[in-house]
Amino acid sequence: MERKSFITNSCILLTGMPFQSLATNNLDNEASLPEISSLLNYSKTEETYKDEEFWSVVRAMFRFPSDYINLENGYFSPQPMSTVQFHQAKEFDINKRTSWFMRVEQQEAVEKTRTALAKFLACDAEELAITRNTTESLNTIISGYPWKKGDEVILGNQDYGSMVAAFEQQAKRYGIVIKTAQIPLHPESDEEVIQSFISLITPKTKILLLTHMINLSGQILPARKIIEAAHAKGVEVMVDAAHSVAQIDLAPGLLDADYVGASLHKWLCNPLGAGILMVKKKHILKIWPLFGDDDFPDDNIRKFQHQGTRAVQTVLSINEAIRFHEAIGSALKEKRLRYLKNYWVNKVKNLPHVTINTPLKREESSCAIVNFSVRNYTPQQLASKLYDEFKIFTVAIDHPHIKGVRVTPHLYTALPDLDALSQAVEKLG
Repeated sequence: MERKSFITNSCILLTGMPFQSLATNNLDNEASLPEISSLLNYSKTEETYKDEEFWSVVRAMFRFPSDYINLENGYFSPQPMSTVQFHQAKEFDINKRTSWFMRVEQQEAVEKTRTALAKFLACDAEELAITRNTTESLNTIISGYPWKKGDEVILGNQDYGSMVAAFEQQAKRYGIVIKTAQIPLHPESDEEVIQSFISLITPKTKILLLTHMINLSGQILPARKIIEAAHAKGVEVMVDAAHSVAQIDLAPGLLDADYVGASLHKWLCNPLGAGILMVKKKHILKIWPLFGDDDFPDDNIRKFQHQGTRAVQTVLSINEAIRFHEAIGSALKEKRLRYLKNYWVNKVKNLPHVTINTPLKREESSCAIVNFSVRNYTPQQLASKLYDEFKIFTVAIDHPHIKGVRVTPHLYTALPDLDALSQAVEKLG
């Protein structure tokens, strides 16, 4: 489709929202909504990542605040209207048919979603469970592992707090030993990062927790290399992929990790309440599920999906979230997000009062997320100043190893939003 036609037709579609009636029964049509078709039909090139006409149309597919600039999309990402409306339509349909759907149709619908999700993640469907978020997924492994006193685990010094707390609970409960890798903030090479973990391995080491993309700073760790090195020493690896799934063009199934947990409400833009747990078949039997389950054998991945009654419309919306993501394309999405990061960071990184707490030397070391600090401001003071004076919403990160403000743009973020940020940072000097 020619650019002018794409822009014109897409604007007509956007002006005419909603695209589909909430009463429709044809909710699983592969063609999906017209806005996704417009993205699929657009002739993308190597330069599309900076084609602002294209991204202005993508921006119009989201709903976001008009009274402040939201640069804190790392907690969870808004959904495009196609996913919002799909979710609402599913909720309407399930609410109409209530118990019939839950008893007769739910299982098959969830299975279809799990199969589609497994394909997207490049993993075996028999090694994938749909959970509610990363915390639930990784707590399932941490709490369900057959620990013995003296077993050792290796964490990173910037891991997500809930994961650290979960391991500390097992240390109190079973007497396991926690070792902490000191990950360099600005490594000169992958080998520095790899050795920070691998040097701590002993014959007693059972699991290494690896945060693929650190939520505090956006630093991307060389996951595949660390996993390969750990496996060579007989150590299992658990990956926290909360921020890497659907932000970078690397399906977690290709990591060959023993366990992977992620949230789909972040970069896949699914409604809140859906996550993934990937477990290699050889490990399923030995892990106790978080909730007792007698519907499936102990070696069946589905035992980890038991939660009681849940919001199935959120699970089924995963299909629509994947369609939107793939209509843009993983590689293009990563390239755009990195472009947005570089756009504003390059304007401020050399200012004498600014410190960038995210590695920038190598492209593959970060993507959308950046943490920065400003001289004479605490993280909370800086976040408050940006919002109170400039109406820019970020999040303060006051961690023992990283102190600053985290900036997380998204596909709907416009360049003027980032201009406003860079100008504000300059004025704080």
